Amino acid sequence: MFDFAAYSKGRDGFMQEAAFRTVETDGVLAVYADDIRCSSFDPENAVSVRIGFSGEIGKILSIGEMSPFWTEPSFSGRWSDVPDRTNCVLCRKADGMYAAVLPVVGAEYKTELYGSDEGLCSRTFSWYAESDRCNGLLFVCAEGDDPFRLLEDCFRTAVQLLGNHCRLRNERDYPEFLEYLGWCSWDSMQIRINEEGLKQKCEEFKAKNIPVRWAILDDMWAEIRDFYGRTYADKREMIELMHASRMYSYEADPIRFPNGLKHAVGMIRSYGIDVGMWLPTTGYWSGLDPDGTAYKKLAKYTITTQDGKTVPSYDASRYYMFLRTVFDFFRKAGADFVKIDNQSMPRRHYKGLAPIGEIARGIGSGIEAAVGEAFGGRMINCMGMAAETMWNRSSSAVSRCSDDFQPENRAWFRKHILQCTYNGLTQGQLYYNDYDMWWTDDEQAGKNSVLRAVSGGPVYVSDEIGRSRREILEPLILEDGRILRCDRPGLPAADCLFEDPAVSGKIFKVQNIANGSGVIAAFNLSADENRSVRGSISPSDVRGLKAGEYAVYEHFSKECTILRHEERMEISLENADDYRLYMIVPLTGGFGVIGRTDKYISPAAVLYADQDRIILKENGPCSYIRDGKLTEM
Repeated sequence: MFDFAAYSKGRDGFMQEAAFRTVETDGVLAVYADDIRCSSFDPENAVSVRIGFSGEIGKILSIGEMSPFWTEPSFSGRWSDVPDRTNCVLCRKADGMYAAVLPVVGAEYKTELYGSDEGLCSRTFSWYAESDRCNGLLFVCAEGDDPFRLLEDCFRTAVQLLGNHCRLRNERDYPEFLEYLGWCSWDSMQIRINEEGLKQKCEEFKAKNIPVRWAILDDMWAEIRDFYGRTYADKREMIELMHASRMYSYEADPIRFPNGLKHAVGMIRSYGIDVGMWLPTTGYWSGLDPDGTAYKKLAKYTITTQDGKTVPSYDASRYYMFLRTVFDFFRKAGADFVKIDNQSMPRRHYKGLAPIGEIARGIGSGIEAAVGEAFGGRMINCMGMAAETMWNRSSSAVSRCSDDFQPENRAWFRKHILQCTYNGLTQGQLYYNDYDMWWTDDEQAGKNSVLRAVSGGPVYVSDEIGRSRREILEPLILEDGRILRCDRPGLPAADCLFEDPAVSGKIFKVQNIANGSGVIAAFNLSADENRSVRGSISPSDVRGLKAGEYAVYEHFSKECTILRHEERMEISLENADDYRLYMIVPLTGGFGVIGRTDKYISPAAVLYADQDRIILKENGPCSYIRDGKLTEM
């Protein structure tokens, strides 16, 4: 299936053949460095492996880092086009089989993939000049006839071999609070967040009967004196100023929160809304202000970086104490959970201080322990898609899977949906994917709401004061704010995996499962927003549905078609604003329940159903199929 050639490289640039070994486990081949030694490895490329594949390669899907914090898909037909810093490769071979290569991050070293004229290659490095021995798992690889099962097998094997620093998604507990509708302050207020504005937003939710159950106080709630007296011309300058600023105090800013954090949190909770606190891993983007009160309380848990920033130590116990000190303050203020941002920052602040695996494991362990003790594990991970971060969380369940939502930006949606769904193939094996906040009065609110419906993750918005629209949220939730959530992260359909929808002329399908029924959302992601695209819908598009007969019900048109598992029906989407949402309901003896037809994920609203009785979680319009006929209760 595969063949390999391994080389080691010293800091002097000298390269030589290196020993490796392979171990097969349940059809997955694990490739190890076999006690490779050097007086001092090249910190950027200690060991490289050329990976050969049997047979002819057809199309290649790469998922890799677009920045230190986020990953995205790339489509190609040549190994030389595989981008640098790739975290996973899936290829379709000419004979119809698939092959996957999944690099990992171990106790010291990180492995990533890249393409070359010679084929696919891996690069293993520690970012630490004193590394002189490499002896551990580099990557796993396998071939098979099902691309989804292939990736599942690779991740399962890698997690088993790496030990207890990472778990598969189904071994993690999804936080109960995220089963409900939420709101985040960032795109609403940005750095202008203040107690009075938060009160106005809570009053708006109350007046409009929008059942928001949790809210995040995002960036700039804290006292950041580097901002005092500073101005900026646009959002870009604002972000630059934020990233150059340091935390003075982890008490709320006295100007925007004159009554303190505890008062503001108590006010929000009086509306029946749980409160989460945003905190970046470094305290603030550029660490702590040495003149501030935060530094005075946290100094013994910090280090000074090569560029002079004061940030938490990567030692697990010291990092834990840094966070627990801040979290204790949050808890006393009444906070219920946290969002930990800026997670994939080791290369920016800690590179060269120790092996990257050791640094990432220390930070990850510190975060998981502190959040577990202070908040019972209630957390959203963010800006943490670099492999060293992804492979080093032991218990938290939810992680952002795309870069920041861009309100009122049509071009952004195409990039966003591809990030979210393709990252489900990788990060989604280990975590529930968070598709980020969005606006209900954005021009693309409809598309964004449907995408969240099929995400399998949290649903939360960031509307500005006065701009929340209940009617946009109603198809997503029950009256108490509970989300009608799919069972797993949304994924591209199999016939979309290797096609770039910006140029393919084909529809793009996101597939999922909910309460035993399939779900397919179909989008037009053509780069030309006025171009019509075509494709087909089939029960076989949904991974996990078995042979049989299905009712294929489209939410917006209310049209219903009966299809066998492998049958297809053709559809076209006329432009970027044309999208569809299908429920794929299994029929038993000609009977099946569509569910609440006023809700996007209608089967999730069904509590119980048989031929004689249908019980809904909440009363509303409901349809079912009997003997090929669609009937409304």
